[in-house]
Amino acid sequence: MHAVTSGSGPPLVLIHGVAGSNVIWDRLVPLLEPYFTVVRVDLLGYGHSPKPRVRYTPRRHVVAIRFTLAQECVSPPYVLVGLSMGSVLMLEYAAAWPDEAQEMIGVALPYFPSERTARAGLRHNIWARLALEHPISAGAMVPTIWWAGRLVPGLVARTGSIYTRAMAKDALRARYRAFRSSLLNCMVHHRLDGPLATSGGVRRLFIHGGSDEWATVEAVRKAISPYELSFLHVIEDAPHNLAVAEPDRVAAVILDHLGVTKSPRQG
Repeated sequence: MHAVTSGSGPPLVLIHGVAGSNVIWDRLVPLLEPYFTVVRVDLLGYGHSPKPRVRYTPRRHVVAIRFTLAQECVSPPYVLVGLSMGSVLMLEYAAAWPDEAQEMIGVALPYFPSERTARAGLRHNIWARLALEHPISAGAMVPTIWWAGRLVPGLVARTGSIYTRAMAKDALRARYRAFRSSLLNCMVHHRLDGPLATSGGVRRLFIHGGSDEWATVEAVRKAISPYELSFLHVIEDAPHNLAVAEPDRVAAVILDHLGVTKSPRQG
C-alpha cells in the first residue's frame, strides 16, 4: 500500500479512519517526527493504495498494513496509533501479532456495544449515514459526488468540514465500495470486546474527545475498565476527529504517555 515515512527514532505507525487517508495526519506528524520514525499508510481501498473488489474486513486491512511495513523495511516492535476506525484496526493488529505492538494509542475509539449503537453513532458522519440508511441511492450518487470533490476539493473543505483542501481531496480518493465495506465489516457488524481482551496485555492509551458524538466517553471508559494497562485521557469540548481538530493537544498527550522529554530548542 501507499505509505509515507518521515522523522527518525523508534517506529510509530499511524492508521487513519473510515473517512480519510494518510493526509489526515498532516497537522500531527510534524509534532511527532522529531522523536519517532513516523509511518502513515493509506489503507487498502483508500488514498493512493490499491483498490481491489474485495470484502474490506479487519483481517484484510491489518494483513495489508503488516505487509506494507515489511516492504518499507520498518521493523517491529511498533507504537501503533489509530484514529477512529484506525484504532479498531490497531487493536486487531495487536491481537494478531502481540509481539509486534510495543504500545497502542487509540484516538477516538468508536466503541459500540451493539449494532444498534453503531448505526446510531455513525449517523454523525454524513457519508456513513447515507451508506447505511440509503444504500441504493448512495451507491449511485456518492461516487459521483466524490469524483467532483476531488476536482474541486475547496468545495468540500468549505461545507462545514474541519478538513483542509488537501485533506478533503485525498480523503475523496477512496472507492465508495471500500468505504462502505470497511464501514460495515469493521464498525457496524464488528464488536471490539474480543480484540480488547486479546490485546489487553499491551499498554494502551485511549484519547477521546469530550464532545465525541460517535461514541461516548462513558462507553469507552467502561469498555477498557477491566484492563490494568489501559488508560483513558479525555480532551474536553473536543470532537471526534481529534487528529485534525486538536493536533497540538493530542501530540502533547502522546508524547507525555510515551515518556518523551522535549529539549528547550524543540519547545
